[in-house]
Amino acid sequence: MSAFPAARSGETRQSNWLDVIADPVRLQILRSLSQVPDATASELADGSPASHQTLRRHLEALEVLEVIRSRPGASDGETSGRPAARFSLSPEVRDSVCLVLGNASPAPPGRLDRLVA
Repeated sequence: MSAFPAARSGETRQSNWLDVIADPVRLQILRSLSQVPDATASELADGSPASHQTLRRHLEALEVLEVIRSRPGASDGETSGRPAARFSLSPEVRDSVCLVLGNASPAPPGRLDRLVA
Protein backbone atom coordinates (compact mmCIF):
# COMPACT_ATOMS: atom_id res chain seq x y z
CA MET A 1 0.00 0.00 0.00
CA SER A 2 1.30 3.43 -0.92
CA ALA A 3 2.13 6.00 1.75
CA PHE A 4 0.26 8.47 -0.45
CA PRO A 5 -3.34 7.29 -0.94
CA ALA A 6 -3.85 9.53 -3.98
CA ALA A 7 -0.74 8.10 -5.67
CA ARG A 8 -2.05 4.54 -6.13
CA SER A 9 -1.85 3.19 -9.65
CA GLY A 10 -4.47 4.61 -11.97
CA GLU A 11 -5.35 7.53 -9.67
CA THR A 12 -4.41 11.13 -10.06
CA ARG A 13 -1.74 12.42 -7.69
CA GLN A 14 -3.71 15.54 -6.90
CA SER A 15 -5.50 14.98 -3.63
CA ASN A 16 -8.11 16.89 -1.76
CA TRP A 17 -5.90 18.88 0.61
CA LEU A 18 -8.24 18.08 3.50
CA ASP A 19 -7.09 14.44 3.25
CA VAL A 20 -3.57 15.36 4.39
CA ILE A 21 -4.30 17.43 7.50
CA ALA A 22 -4.92 14.48 9.81
CA ASP A 23 -1.17 14.61 10.49
CA PRO A 24 -0.30 17.46 12.88
CA VAL A 25 3.01 18.25 11.12
CA ARG A 26 1.29 18.59 7.75
CA LEU A 27 -1.46 20.70 9.30
CA GLN A 28 1.18 23.01 10.78
CA ILE A 29 2.89 23.31 7.39
CA LEU A 30 -0.40 24.29 5.75
CA ARG A 31 -1.20 26.77 8.54
CA SER A 32 2.21 28.36 8.17
CA LEU A 33 2.09 28.55 4.39
CA SER A 34 -1.43 29.98 4.48
CA GLN A 35 -0.04 33.02 6.30
CA VAL A 36 2.93 33.78 4.04
CA PRO A 37 3.51 33.76 0.28
CA ASP A 38 6.37 31.24 0.64
CA ALA A 39 8.92 29.93 3.14
CA THR A 40 12.04 27.79 3.32
CA ALA A 41 12.13 24.49 5.18
CA SER A 42 14.22 26.17 7.90
CA GLU A 43 11.67 28.95 8.32
CA LEU A 44 8.88 26.38 8.59
CA ALA A 45 10.92 24.31 11.08
CA ASP A 46 11.30 27.36 13.35
CA GLY A 47 7.56 27.21 14.08
CA SER A 48 7.33 23.44 14.37
CA PRO A 49 8.17 20.94 17.10
CA ALA A 50 9.11 18.42 14.36
CA SER A 51 12.75 17.78 13.45
CA HIS A 52 14.13 19.16 10.20
CA GLN A 53 14.22 15.61 8.77
CA THR A 54 10.58 14.96 9.68
CA LEU A 55 9.51 18.31 8.29
CA ARG A 56 11.42 17.68 5.05
CA ARG A 57 9.71 14.27 4.64
CA HIS A 58 6.29 15.89 5.05
CA LEU A 59 7.16 18.69 2.63
CA GLU A 60 8.12 16.08 0.03
CA ALA A 61 4.85 14.21 0.59
CA LEU A 62 2.77 17.38 0.27
CA GLU A 63 4.62 18.24 -2.92
CA VAL A 64 3.94 14.78 -4.41
CA LEU A 65 0.26 15.26 -3.56
CA GLU A 66 0.39 18.67 -5.29
CA VAL A 67 -0.80 20.51 -2.19
CA ILE A 68 2.40 22.60 -2.09
CA ARG A 69 4.97 23.64 -4.66
CA SER A 70 8.67 24.34 -4.39
CA ARG A 71 10.90 26.62 -6.37
CA PRO A 72 14.63 27.23 -6.21
CA GLY A 73 15.66 30.01 -3.88
CA ALA A 74 17.35 33.16 -5.17
CA SER A 75 20.94 33.94 -4.29
CA ASP A 76 21.57 37.07 -2.27
CA GLY A 77 25.07 37.34 -3.77
CA GLU A 78 26.71 37.23 -0.35
CA THR A 79 25.89 33.85 1.16
CA SER A 80 27.87 30.91 -0.19
CA GLY A 81 26.22 27.67 -1.23
CA ARG A 82 22.97 26.84 -2.94
CA PRO A 83 20.02 28.99 -1.89
CA ALA A 84 17.29 27.18 0.03
CA ALA A 85 14.21 26.08 -1.88
CA ARG A 86 11.04 28.07 -1.20
CA PHE A 87 7.73 26.32 -0.56
CA SER A 88 4.25 27.71 -1.13
CA LEU A 89 0.69 26.46 -1.27
CA SER A 90 -0.38 25.38 -4.74
CA PRO A 91 -2.57 28.04 -6.34
CA GLU A 92 -5.32 25.43 -6.76
CA VAL A 93 -5.66 24.98 -2.98
CA ARG A 94 -4.52 28.35 -1.54
CA ASP A 95 -7.96 29.98 -1.39
CA SER A 96 -9.68 27.00 0.21
CA VAL A 97 -6.85 26.45 2.73
CA CYS A 98 -6.90 30.14 3.73
CA LEU A 99 -10.68 30.10 4.02
CA VAL A 100 -10.84 26.98 6.19
CA LEU A 101 -7.91 28.03 8.38
CA GLY A 102 -9.33 31.53 8.85
CA ASN A 103 -6.80 33.51 6.83
CA ALA A 104 -8.28 35.98 4.36
CA SER A 105 -4.98 36.32 2.51
CA PRO A 106 -1.31 35.54 3.09
CA ALA A 107 0.87 37.94 5.04
CA PRO A 108 3.37 40.12 3.16
CA PRO A 109 6.77 38.50 2.39
CA GLY A 110 9.07 38.13 5.36
CA ARG A 111 6.30 38.05 7.99
CA LEU A 112 6.96 34.56 9.42
CA ASP A 113 6.65 35.99 12.94
CA ARG A 114 2.87 35.62 12.45
CA LEU A 115 3.03 31.84 12.08
CA VAL A 116 0.56 29.91 14.16
CA ALA A 117 2.32 27.71 16.71
